[in-house]
Amino acid sequence: MSHSLTVDEIDLIKRNFRKCSDETVAAILRFRENHDVAVIPTIVRGIVFRYLPAAGHEAMKNATSDTLLTDLRIESLTMLEIVLDVQDALDLEIEDSEMRGFRTLGDVESFLEKKVADRE
Repeated sequence: MSHSLTVDEIDLIKRNFRKCSDETVAAILRFRENHDVAVIPTIVRGIVFRYLPAAGHEAMKNATSDTLLTDLRIESLTMLEIVLDVQDALDLEIEDSEMRGFRTLGDVESFLEKKVADRE
């Protein structure tokens, strides 16, 4: 399913995610236009990276799907901010109860891929 974004939609996404890398913003735009689930890990990792303190950036660069969120020093309040941004990026809603199972980056990515697939 393809959806051409308007200039205003593109500008809004760029503004909302200006603190993310260009790669993350491009992945969000690609997802919004094509619902390409292959970019979900790029989006998740880019948004997580945005919220990490500088000391956590190296850990995120070496992170795998098995990396524990706690190893990245992601606490519940930070996770809430990340989830809000992911919801905005992917244009979907995540219930609090759904987040309880998130232990690793892979958990988050797999959940989102399934959620998007179920929505289609």
